Amino acid sequence: MRKERMNDKGFSLVELIIVIAIMAILLVVLAPQYLRYVERSRNSTDLQNATEIVTALQVYAADPESDEPAVGGTIAIVGNGDATVPNDFAREALLQAGLLDTSGATPVLHTRCQSRNVWTAYSIQWTVTDGQLNFSYPSTAGTGAAGVPTFEQRMLGQTTAAPATP
Repeated sequence: MRKERMNDKGFSLVELIIVIAIMAILLVVLAPQYLRYVERSRNSTDLQNATEIVTALQVYAADPESDEPAVGGTIAIVGNGDATVPNDFAREALLQAGLLDTSGATPVLHTRCQSRNVWTAYSIQWTVTDGQLNFSYPSTAGTGAAGVPTFEQRMLGQTTAAPATP
C-alpha cells in the first residue's frame, strides 16, 4: 500500500507567526535609531546651508570689486518657507554665490529649517566692524534632549552643549 504524503510545500502558520514576531522586534529596536539618524541628518543640512550663506557673505565682503558696501543684517530661516534677504549687500552676495533663485520677480533664498527637535528656526545675524563681518546665530530651541548643542553652539564648532551655569 502506498502512504499518502501531505503536501509539504509552503510555510506553516507557526513559522509565519515566528517570522512576523522577529520582524516586529527588529522594528522596535531599530526604529528609534533610524529616527535619531534622520534628525542628525536634518541638523547637518541646516548647518551646511548656514555655512554656505556665511561663506558667501564673507567672500563678497572681501572682494575688492564688489559693488555693494558691506552692511549688517539678519537672514531668518524658518521651517515652512523661504527666507527673506534683508539688504542689497546680502542679496548681491548670495546671488554671486548662486544661492538665490532669480526666476521670480524678486530673488528668493529657497532654504528652510530642516531640524524638528533641536531647533525649529534659526537666524544668521551679522554686523560690520572695521570692514570685518561678525556673525551670531540666534535660534529657536526645540524639544531636544539635555546635552544637545544649540544651533549657535554647533555653528561655533561645539559638539556638546555647554554646561549650565548655576
